[in-house]
Amino acid sequence: MTDTPVPGEFAPRAKQAVYDAIALRRDIRSFRPDPVPDETLLRILGAAHRAGSVGFMQPWDFVVVRSEARRARIYDLFRRANDHAARHWRGDRGEKYLALKLQGVLDAPLGICVTCDTRRGGPHVLGRDSIRETDVYSTCLAVQNLWLAARTEGVGVGWVSIVDNDELAAELGLPEGVIPVAFLCVGYPVEFPATPMLEATGWRDREELARLVHFDGWGGAGEGDPLRALLGSAPAEPAAVPDDAPATVDALAASVPPAARDVAERVRARLDALSMPRGSMGRIEELAVQLATVQGRDFPVAERRAVLVFAGDHGVCEEGVSAYRAGVTARLCYNMVAGGGVVNALARRQGVEVCVVDVGVDHDFGGATGIVHAKVARGTRSLARADAMTRAQAEQALLAGMDAVRALGPCDVLALGEVGIGNTTSAAALFALLTGSSADDAVGRGTGVGDATLARKADAVRRAAERTRGAELDALGKLAAAGGYEIAALAGAGLGAAARRIPVVLDGFITGVAAMVAVELAPAARDSLVASHLSAERAHAAVLDALGLDPLLRLGLRLGEGSGALLALPLVEAACALLRDVRTFREAGIEEPLDPRGVG
Repeated sequence: MTDTPVPGEFAPRAKQAVYDAIALRRDIRSFRPDPVPDETLLRILGAAHRAGSVGFMQPWDFVVVRSEARRARIYDLFRRANDHAARHWRGDRGEKYLALKLQGVLDAPLGICVTCDTRRGGPHVLGRDSIRETDVYSTCLAVQNLWLAARTEGVGVGWVSIVDNDELAAELGLPEGVIPVAFLCVGYPVEFPATPMLEATGWRDREELARLVHFDGWGGAGEGDPLRALLGSAPAEPAAVPDDAPATVDALAASVPPAARDVAERVRARLDALSMPRGSMGRIEELAVQLATVQGRDFPVAERRAVLVFAGDHGVCEEGVSAYRAGVTARLCYNMVAGGGVVNALARRQGVEVCVVDVGVDHDFGGATGIVHAKVARGTRSLARADAMTRAQAEQALLAGMDAVRALGPCDVLALGEVGIGNTTSAAALFALLTGSSADDAVGRGTGVGDATLARKADAVRRAAERTRGAELDALGKLAAAGGYEIAALAGAGLGAAARRIPVVLDGFITGVAAMVAVELAPAARDSLVASHLSAERAHAAVLDALGLDPLLRLGLRLGEGSGALLALPLVEAACALLRDVRTFREAGIEEPLDPRGVG
């Protein structure tokens, strides 16, 4: 190995800038009105004109459209064609199609139509005799050059392509033989999204490169080829999930697939081959294997992350079990929606979406924006005196959790959180029903209550256990007897994520108890669970033991809201990076360790 640059190789910073432009290019649909300076536009067009072309035919021309009137007419052409094409899509697919914006044609300060002159160079162009379409292919290279150059200038480009080409050619006065290839909206964007628009909207995920590279012919596996070693094995196709949501809890539980065990063997082999002492990354290596088996791919990803915070109130507060009045739940929800919660502060640092879902808050949020309205009822009954929910209510809340996962769209990793005054008492009572533990072992101090309130919590849990003693309760029955609406929704979200091969990062005690319900309903869901931390709540360690989970962090937290899960997300990202970015000894050209264990 040598650090000597190859002749003609760019300096490291210049090289990275090129790769950054490629990786960060986005199809922009929302533009600011400020104009693009002519000097900048000239540089962008100059880059487009330097594209490669077969036979050096240079078939492109660039029609710059600044006229608002002409852009309005062009917009109308695209809108009519778009409305016609939308009829091909139905249901959720149709709604996503119609959400793709054409407004950029009007909002961007200018449009550029890149055309192909099929006459240029005459009838015989070097290299075009056999493949006549190379003039169009070459024009596409000019489009890509323009797009990348614009990105380096901070200028956005949106390619709108659903149009009748003859109508567009007529509007622009193109002569015969000159065809439109791309109409581009050009201007400064409102933002450059973190992910491509069609990926973010759930239209389609990016394909894995390892699946698209063939060796010595279509389908060639390339065993032994060093490039195949760098690519890794082609990942397994994720299990297909039907668009129709399961209508019952039993159907949801049945939709959870087993983890991809074959992936685990390949991932462990790669980890053992990485250029580091074998096993030296400890728990992170175990996490990498788990993420890979859940997602069903050799190289797991954690780019699209979200946190769902479910909210509900609890009738058990009537027993004096909390340091706060029940009305605080609604105010905490408003605070999180306004961006003022701990969960928001932690999420903003990581670019993670926070979604607050009301499934049982004793408050009418009306048309409040930012809150997902999935209310089953305004709080539960006191679990010390009666079942907290009916069985039907528990099922409704559980399915609401599944729906919240579906509504997120594409998601690589899901963090779970909750908010609800009195919910540590509810979780303790449910834990006692699930495990047969005593009230004293199940109950902790929650938000930090004093001895008198702690005694009332234990008494409420004890009364719930006595009330249900001798009853033959399944998981849903136990949930209805002692749980809460947000706890039921957490269980449903865990099942919904597992059904979609999304790893679930649990927060603390309450999300852990909800996960116990999910696992009792569908044992395969356990494979998707990641314990973010061990909280200060008394029974949390027992919950993690019951789930067979090893917490990533031990920080003495007792907040909830998904705070611990968010603190653990960087470790999830690190586990993905370990597999994706670290080279093996062979790939790095480093001599293998003498000791096969690679230690000492």
